[in-house]
Amino acid sequence: MALPNGLTALHCAGTAMIGVGVLLQIVALATPNWTYGKYYKYFGDSKVKAGLWKFCVETFKCQDIPEEVLTDEWNTAGAFAILGMLAGLMALSLTCIHSVLRIMAKPTNKILNVVVLAACIAACLCVVISTSCFGGGVYKQEDFDKEGQKIGYSLILSVVGGYLIGLGGVLFFVACVKYS
Repeated sequence: MALPNGLTALHCAGTAMIGVGVLLQIVALATPNWTYGKYYKYFGDSKVKAGLWKFCVETFKCQDIPEEVLTDEWNTAGAFAILGMLAGLMALSLTCIHSVLRIMAKPTNKILNVVVLAACIAACLCVVISTSCFGGGVYKQEDFDKEGQKIGYSLILSVVGGYLIGLGGVLFFVACVKYS
């Protein structure tokens, strides 16, 4: 199957990687499983899963994390995770606009390619900052069992999503420079 006018497999691969990365980042933001372990002060021997805004205990349903538990680093992690997702969404939107312009054989602005790359790099950096701050914020809590604390799947999804967005942006930029 031939690709439409002006699009290459690299354009499509870059856009797909950005899209998958944004989807993973959205799932990571929505799920409360960035870390899990025991939180002795309040729940004794029960396992606790914590995300950016909610926590879940084996015997209870999920609820908001109390303000006294949230550290500044934890709040910063949430802010940068949202910024990373928004930068990824912006990059994905711009790649779609670029693709539509190519399909319609309209001229594309070279600055659009640079903005896509910058947004993808910004998203990747925001995810790195977010995960670093989260790790620092959780382990700053003296009530968590630090030896029993594990990394949850949401944190891994966020990291993988951030790097996919960054790599997708580089692929898309290379395709635009090489085939312009």
